[in-house]
Amino acid sequence: MKKLLIFLPVLLLAGLMFQSCKKDSDSSATADQLIAEDIVAHNDLSEQIDADVDASVDAFMGADDRSDCPTVSFAQPKGTWPNTITLDYSSAGCTKNGYTYKGKIVITQTNPMNVTGASRSFTFDNFYFENVKFEGSKTVTNAGLNAANQPFFTVSVNETLLYPGGAQATYSSTRTRTLVEGASTTARIDDVWNISGSASGTNRNGVSYTLNITSPLVKKVACPWISAGVLQFIANGKTRSLDFGDGTCDKDATLTLADGTTKSVKIRHFWWR
Repeated sequence: MKKLLIFLPVLLLAGLMFQSCKKDSDSSATADQLIAEDIVAHNDLSEQIDADVDASVDAFMGADDRSDCPTVSFAQPKGTWPNTITLDYSSAGCTKNGYTYKGKIVITQTNPMNVTGASRSFTFDNFYFENVKFEGSKTVTNAGLNAANQPFFTVSVNETLLYPGGAQATYSSTRTRTLVEGASTTARIDDVWNISGSASGTNRNGVSYTLNITSPLVKKVACPWISAGVLQFIANGKTRSLDFGDGTCDKDATLTLADGTTKSVKIRHFWWR
């Protein structure tokens, strides 16, 4: 009985230590998932804005039917380059393809974007996408054809995202977007992009991180999710990785923590809704 009385506190302490370790592990996984969600949210928002800018400018140039969301104006006559193009979604906002926009994107463009060396620089004027305010700038440059004869573009980003509720995240990146499928057609729906590069930023909780894409991220226009690829991110001195899968169009990803354990996660690219 005496031995049992001595053993019980030890057992209780061990149980408490196990629960504490489990909570620490769960807390770490949750914190890492928040960083992953912020990284993916920025990438998804940025990709959608790029696609809408392409479609809006092409529509005004006569490639497609025009839309009144946004209204498009040129500082110089249409077809004159360089030019400044303003996409005005109005202060009240408008809806396009199921997404809500508000404010203006002001674009300085040197040439049509299918010309090697052409660049398109974005700035934002009280601009919101899905109720997220964008501040900062982005520049996209046509870098020509790679060794595989595929069009590729360099992208430089320095942005701050202000989320509903007051959360704020920053994002700076240099990346390469390569059109690996769909270049031979005029339709965008069959386009598939590979994305590589690196970035740094702070997430919505003010945690700083750096990231490097170790296997190109695959973004199909026909799929709302990144469907393949791996990125590593470092925060608080520890390295984690996020694997987006085998190409299947879903929101499933695998988060590998610093200690090597893995966690299946659902990436919510619009987590603030």
